[in-house]
Order: sequence, then C-alpha cells, then structure tokens
Amino acid sequence: MTLGDSIRASRLRVIRRSHELRSVSAACREAGISRTLFYRWRDRFERYGPDGLHPRRRQAACGRPTQTAPQTERLVLALALAWPTWGCGMLAAHLARHGLARLAPSTVQRVLRRAGLPTRRHRLLVLEQHSAGSAGLLTERTRRQLRRARQATEAHVQADVPGELVCLDTFYVGKLKGVGKVWQITACDAACSYGVARLLPELSAAAVATFLRRVLVPLYRKAGWPLQRVLTDGGSEFKAAFDIACRELGIRHTRTKPRHAWTNGFVERLHSTILQEHWRIQFRRRYFTDRQTMQHTLEAFMRFYNEQRPHQGYRLQGRTPASLFWGAIAMVN
Repeated sequence: MTLGDSIRASRLRVIRRSHELRSVSAACREAGISRTLFYRWRDRFERYGPDGLHPRRRQAACGRPTQTAPQTERLVLALALAWPTWGCGMLAAHLARHGLARLAPSTVQRVLRRAGLPTRRHRLLVLEQHSAGSAGLLTERTRRQLRRARQATEAHVQADVPGELVCLDTFYVGKLKGVGKVWQITACDAACSYGVARLLPELSAAAVATFLRRVLVPLYRKAGWPLQRVLTDGGSEFKAAFDIACRELGIRHTRTKPRHAWTNGFVERLHSTILQEHWRIQFRRRYFTDRQTMQHTLEAFMRFYNEQRPHQGYRLQGRTPASLFWGAIAMVN
C-alpha cells in the first residue's frame, strides 16, 4: 500500500464512522479534525467516489532554471571561502579582472545564497570550523570603532600625485597569547591608495618615527616621489620624536581636528580592509606565536592589496595602487 492509499483509507474510515455514530461532530472529535475539513472530504467523496479522497499530487513550481555553470559556481564558492569577508561586488570584480568569469554581483549573491553562504558571518563560520589546528578566534579589541569615512572633499585631504599627502594612523590588532599586545602603523597615500603597514614593537613616538625614517621615506625615494606631507590624528605617538623626524626630513606634519576622525578617512578605510580581509581570516587559519610571522603575513597581504586586489573607488577606477605609485619609474624607463 502506498502512502496515498493509506491516506485515502483513513479519510474513508472517518466518513464511515460519522454514519455509525450518526454525528459529524463526534466523528471529527474522535479523528482530531475540523468539521470544515470533514465536509471537504465528504464533498469530494460524493462527487468522485473513494478515489476522490486521494491526496492531491504536488509538483515543483515552474521557474527559471539556473543559468550559472556548475564549474563557475564552484569557482565563486572557492573564492568566497578564500576571501570570506569580501562582498558580492568585490568577488565579481575579482573574477572579471582575472578573466575567470563575468558575473553580475546579484548573480554571485544568488550562488552564495544557494550554497548557504549569503553573509560574511556564514563564510567566516565555515572557515573557522574547517581550519586545521585552529585555536579559535582570538580576542580582538580595536582602538575605536572604525567609522564609515566620507569622500574627501576638503582641500587639506586632497592630493594629485603620490607623496603629496600620506595619511598615517596606528591600529590596535589585539592581545595575543605568547605575543602580547600588537599594534600596527599604517600609511595610505591619498592620491593612489598605496598602502604600507608594519607591526610596532611598542606604541611610542620613537617607534613611529623609526617607521617614517627607515620604511616610508626610502620607499617614496625608490618610487621617485618626494614625500611632502603627512596627516595624523592628535595621538601621543605622533608627537615629540615623530615631530623631530618630520622636521629633519623636511616633511610637513598636519593633524586632524579633534573629533573629526573622518578627515583621515583614507587610512581608516584601509585599517578596516586589513582587519576584515586579513587579520580576521588569518586568526581563524593559524595560531601566531611571534611577531615576525605576523609581519610576513601582513606584508604578503599588502602586496596583494597594492598589486592585485580590485579597487573600484573614484580615484583608481579599477586600477591597482601599484600601477600609479610606481608610475614615475615606469615613465623614466
């Protein structure tokens, strides 16, 4: 007996029971159904006979078939798990840039939704569960909640060529077991979005001044751009020794107004990108025991950020920061 035959027999017994009891209400109470449902069954029985009590067959609703090829869907899912904090627009831009597939962001989102990975949280959870040897998410405390920065429209945050204005800021990565408190210094060029990041041995003006002398200034000299001005907030790490280093190097140092964090929005957005696309992924993939290993992973991400990652902002419009930053050398050669 099939399931449909079993359902038909049970409905037929209820109708016969109502005749035996001579009461529809009593038969419905005994079967645990409503009088409305009983009369619906009886009407179908009177019109079509016992076969009318079979359950109606239901079929899948007709709809547009999936147009994305299976291999393309697998490619999207692989990229989404490799970069779980990227949105559908960034994933689509990366696929198009490398000639892998040309998909609309909405199509990418539908693929992720079908796979059960519609949001950043879902993708990070999958990454955390499947990471071999993962020690779990380490505690992270940001120095302050990163605000959504506005586009720079004021004259003091505009720049036409690399080196004209470089935004600097520090970022509290977190306190890691066996490593201690980890701070990061980040520089972002306001003209081309080229980023440089290093881990600091301590949060002090001397450490930031060392970064300026040994990392930032030599990098701009190598690229052929003079470093003219740096923009920072009013933190203590950007005073004393840092001010002295700027004067000795002939660099103009300006500060943002108090409670105007968006003025330094270029580097604030870069901090958010590093946090979302690098540290939150790396902390789920591996367990760090020293700063040197952390610095290697950070440098690898910054190379990807500057040379390969898609940039859709109004300054770059699809180009990479490295293509503009090293443009002076390319023109000379």
